[in-house]
Amino acid sequence: MNLPFWIARKYLKGRKSNKLLSSITLISIVGIFVGVMALTVVLSVMDGFEKDLMDKIIGVNSHIIVQNKFGEEISDYKSLVEKVEEEKKVLSTAPFITGEGLIMKRGRTYSVSIRGVSPEEEKKVTKYGKIMKKGTIEKGGIAIGVELARFLNVEINDKVKILSPQGSKVTPVGLLPKVKVFEIKGIFESKMYEYDTSLIYMNLETAKKFLSKEGVSGIGVRIKDISNASGIAAKINKNVNDKFIARDWFKMNRSLYSAMKLEKKTMFIILTLIVLVASFNIVASLLTLVKEKTKEIGILKSLGFGPDKIKRIFLFNGMIIGSIGIVLGEIVGLIICYFIKIAEIEILPADIYYSTTLQVSFSFWNFFLVGVVALVIVFLASILPAKQAAKMDVVEALRYE
Repeated sequence: MNLPFWIARKYLKGRKSNKLLSSITLISIVGIFVGVMALTVVLSVMDGFEKDLMDKIIGVNSHIIVQNKFGEEISDYKSLVEKVEEEKKVLSTAPFITGEGLIMKRGRTYSVSIRGVSPEEEKKVTKYGKIMKKGTIEKGGIAIGVELARFLNVEINDKVKILSPQGSKVTPVGLLPKVKVFEIKGIFESKMYEYDTSLIYMNLETAKKFLSKEGVSGIGVRIKDISNASGIAAKINKNVNDKFIARDWFKMNRSLYSAMKLEKKTMFIILTLIVLVASFNIVASLLTLVKEKTKEIGILKSLGFGPDKIKRIFLFNGMIIGSIGIVLGEIVGLIICYFIKIAEIEILPADIYYSTTLQVSFSFWNFFLVGVVALVIVFLASILPAKQAAKMDVVEALRYE
């Protein structure tokens, strides 16, 4: 065994006689433990939210969307599909129509986003088949979200009115929005509050007639590797006509993900300060230890221990204290994360956080990063006391012995 490390362990074990030193050491370990545990849990929860949000967004939207740059209809969309599918990494495509409107029932009115799709094709590019809980959209019928159904107090086969300015009629008194009665044929649950309260699915042909469209609004694209969506979108842009543009799911939700990344970095910095504050206790503990072991340091130096070996003794001492706190913090943090995952704690307002349940994602790199950062802080905190011990003069140390 390395001799400085062995001496450091002996110093750590021999502190029971000095209650003050033992208390400072215990506080140091607890401080590191709390900081590491908090960092581990918060990063895991924020990663969980990010992955859960991505899964919900992709559940309703395709990986890549190809549209006209100026928002115009795509009349000959089949030739566009052929161009898009020239990219080998594209798995499937599906046309869609979008529009805005108001849904009305028993005096209740809500703003909605209308999406016209072909069910069989839509299943290939989104999780349409999985999120549809009851029924399906038939010709002339619609599907609404569970939250919207609750607001309107409607069920399958109930009828609602939908008003749309896009299908406006010209009358002697001016433009009048189009109003039509639809039968609810399906209810879906995306588990994303925003979609479950404001999205309506229609059959593609039904949406064309209601919104007075001849073509489609865009083409949804599903690819093999979602992490490479930006690169594939760029390749599709090279294949298609200049008047079309392909946008990946990340670009379409950039502001949301940028905000989440910023929050994650901010929380990491703030919680790292807990570890930094705890490291000052390690400095105090080691300085007290250096003072207590003055005679022993003098004896070791007189026996031939150089400044480097003396320094290593106290560096090891600080690292042992820090390592205990780090290991305990990561273990307890892992246990808390596992408990959060299996408990499915519902404490969040869905209209703010997109989900009511706390989400957790276990990432090796998160645990590794937290451990390394904490270890570096502990190491830096141990340097000053170690240098103080290394500079101690042998004569001064043994003068009164």
